[in-house]
Amino acid sequence: MNKKKIIIDGIRYNDIDGFYDEIDKVLTKGLTWRTGHNLDALNDLLRGGFGVHEYGEAIVIIWKNAKKSRVDFGYDATIKHYERVLTRCHPTNANSVSSLLEDAKQKKGATLFEILIQLIQSHDNIELKLK
Repeated sequence: MNKKKIIIDGIRYNDIDGFYDEIDKVLTKGLTWRTGHNLDALNDLLRGGFGVHEYGEAIVIIWKNAKKSRVDFGYDATIKHYERVLTRCHPTNANSVSSLLEDAKQKKGATLFEILIQLIQSHDNIELKLK
């Protein structure tokens, strides 16, 4: 059985907002509302049921120009990500987000690219190919 192929291309974006726009473009179809541009919303989209693949359907995500994305989503982008999360998170999460932010400033811990990869790979129905 051939798995549906979904292509995201790192050449089409330079930042996380552009990445989320790309994800919306390739994983949704026919929505009358805008998706959230955050990791929780990305996780929901990866599960399926938003017009491109069904909930739990086996798919292949091909991430073209992944080397460019790895650079784009390095520690600088990770710092910006955590600074943004810190302005929106629940107060009970502020300490843990602050800790992650401090680690990123010291170039420790997962980069935003690695976080995105881990999130995608956490879905058993998704095969990820970096090109």
